[in-house]
Amino acid sequence: MPTVRAPEIAAENLLSDRPDEAVIDAYQRVGAVIVRGLIGPAWIAALRDCYGDMAQTAWVPYVEEGRPQKAKTQRPGMWEEEARFRAFLFESPIARAAARLSRSATAQLYEDILITEPPGAAPKAGWHQDEPTWPVSGRQLSSVWFSLEPVGDETGAMRFVEGSHHGPMYHPTFLKPGEAGDDVRFWTGGALPDVDGDPARFPVVQTDAEPGDAIVFHPRTLHTAYGSAADHARRSFTIRFLGDDVRWLPKQRIYHRWMHDLGLKQGDRIVTPRLPMVWDENVAQP
Repeated sequence: MPTVRAPEIAAENLLSDRPDEAVIDAYQRVGAVIVRGLIGPAWIAALRDCYGDMAQTAWVPYVEEGRPQKAKTQRPGMWEEEARFRAFLFESPIARAAARLSRSATAQLYEDILITEPPGAAPKAGWHQDEPTWPVSGRQLSSVWFSLEPVGDETGAMRFVEGSHHGPMYHPTFLKPGEAGDDVRFWTGGALPDVDGDPARFPVVQTDAEPGDAIVFHPRTLHTAYGSAADHARRSFTIRFLGDDVRWLPKQRIYHRWMHDLGLKQGDRIVTPRLPMVWDENVAQP
């Protein structure tokens, strides 16, 4: 089955008072959409200016085999420490776009991540989902991904399994059997399937993007990405949001251990200054 392009929409048609409901429906069906021109040139320039400062404290993540992937570094928590990024988060339209596609009135920050793939990085990362270790329930979840460099088929484009956000969560590949304790009850899909080996069962949608375009996707959607270009790095961001129906769901193996100390109980609304509300359509915007 051939790879097809993800649905796309111009930012102004998503953010208008009368948004294109057909594309919102497509996002709900597919699990990913390209929003063209969501991030203006001034914001892209500002992020390029501060990227080096923020990347200085980036670290090497662990990937599916449980070994460090030296080709890639990442850094979360920029909104708390970098005023220029904080301005982008709260003043740009990314949270509003995430809320609109999730059919949520609000967009609360779950996480911000900077990811750097140096020139000539590995061709692609492994297929995975982001949601399995999030300590939350609810369906109005979203991630906004964008790059400061153009991305295409061979230079860092994101790929998604169409409709996989409607299915189960799978056991994260970076956790060995027995390492997750009771959390395995959430991963009803079992081991991660062989996406590339069964294209009829797992139809793939491809994205491409210029600086200023954003990919919005559901964190349960199976996804991967190609490596960077041979002659330049891929500098990208993923901003993750929680919507109206999201509630706290305790898990043992969560990505940010400090979340264990929030004092929340199962079913609680997630109210904490560590995870601020970024967009609320019921509150007058400046």
